[in-house]
Amino acid sequence: MNKTNLEYRLNRMTELNKKWNLKMVHPLILNYKIPVDLFLQFKMNLKLYISKALNIDFIENDKRFLIMVEKKRSYRKNVTPNGAIVPKRDYNLEYNLVLKKWCEIVKDLSKKNPSILNYFRMTPNIRVKFGNELKDNVKRGLNTSHPHSDAWVEGPWGMNCFFPILGDYKRNNLKFYEPKVFNENFLTRAPSYLDMQWVMKNYKAINFTPKLGNLYISDYAMIHNTHRKKNSKVRVSIDSTVFVDKYNIPPKSRIKEYRKIIPYLGIEEIIDSGQYQDQKYSEKKGVYSHYTSRSIRSIKI
Repeated sequence: MNKTNLEYRLNRMTELNKKWNLKMVHPLILNYKIPVDLFLQFKMNLKLYISKALNIDFIENDKRFLIMVEKKRSYRKNVTPNGAIVPKRDYNLEYNLVLKKWCEIVKDLSKKNPSILNYFRMTPNIRVKFGNELKDNVKRGLNTSHPHSDAWVEGPWGMNCFFPILGDYKRNNLKFYEPKVFNENFLTRAPSYLDMQWVMKNYKAINFTPKLGNLYISDYAMIHNTHRKKNSKVRVSIDSTVFVDKYNIPPKSRIKEYRKIIPYLGIEEIIDSGQYQDQKYSEKKGVYSHYTSRSIRSIKI
């Protein structure tokens, strides 16, 4: 690469902004406004999925639904310490409905120039972030409340997708940090976010609040963390990853989560969660793997 690492990333975001007709909210963050009908369909499917996973009644009213979710903060059967809702066969239909709409969102996002999408993570993290941190997450090295880059677990060249869907986005959201100076060593892989906190002296927080119904693409050079203000309440969001150039190849430990071509779920294939609700969710294969990597599989139709 002839250009400096940061210059390349900035130019890459500028090109992606043009080719996908997005909105640039920061030199390293792009905004895609999800069409209203598609967003409402996705939100409906997501609420059905969460209702099954948390063993609560489905409630159409968002405020009442979130009150029920908040009451289940101690329900840990299908929830990781970091707030991810784990897919299980007991609600596999609802999971596939979520993934189907997620694929439709990615297709709409990239429709202006689909050929530049190298890979996207088809099985995004579906997170419930409560107003107060779950106790068993506080001391975890991979707690997303620690400022971090996904490069520290996935390698340096990916792009985050963050999509807030429901809840208290004004007080419970992602906080982003931009580099004051930049060095490639800031994006080295590490087994714990705590091992990389020395990087933060080279970063400063930006004044930016992601809004509901929008998907934000940020370069791995932007550091972020879950940030809760006083009296915050529950937030529901999606986070995933896209790779858009020759440097963008997912790590081998997570390649099964990614696709080059956006599939037609329910027509060409379905996703099997590979585990039941009475089972504890599968442990990771390794520190750099995902909580679905050991169990999830695709079934061709």
